[in-house]
Amino acid sequence: MKRLFDLIDRIENFTLVWTILGLAFIGFVQVITRYVFNYSFTWFEELGRYLGVFVAFLGASIGVKTGSHFTMDLMVSHLKHPWQQMIRALTAGLSGLFFFAVAWYSWKLVFRMYGFETTSPTMEIPMYIAYLPIPVFSGFIGVRFMVKAIGFIRVILVTRNIPEVN
Repeated sequence: MKRLFDLIDRIENFTLVWTILGLAFIGFVQVITRYVFNYSFTWFEELGRYLGVFVAFLGASIGVKTGSHFTMDLMVSHLKHPWQQMIRALTAGLSGLFFFAVAWYSWKLVFRMYGFETTSPTMEIPMYIAYLPIPVFSGFIGVRFMVKAIGFIRVILVTRNIPEVN
């Protein structure tokens, strides 16, 4: 299981880096063509928007993995150890359930968009493709929150079996 998570981590990091570089390149080319050649590619803005959503959800998934999202833990940090871990496990579990719900309802939206056969205005790609990062990465975020919740629960169980040293 660890090898699978390591593979997913590598794919996510690789994809995030190259997508951000692609987004920067698109922005650079758009600025050069607009101000130097007085020409603008109409589809660059739309592609940038879709890549921005992709980067935001992929980055959020990686942020959950690394714990780099901000937290308001003033009250939690003043609790005793088992209670801290219990609250953290509860919030991680609830966050995971929330993102599973987001993934579920956004999958329903993606399937609806697939049935409508609508396309984007300038690039003319199917709109369900533009919406696809939302359910995929919401599912990843949900899994990562659940893994964190299980980790907090394990810490509680492990520390209860260790006798205190006075």
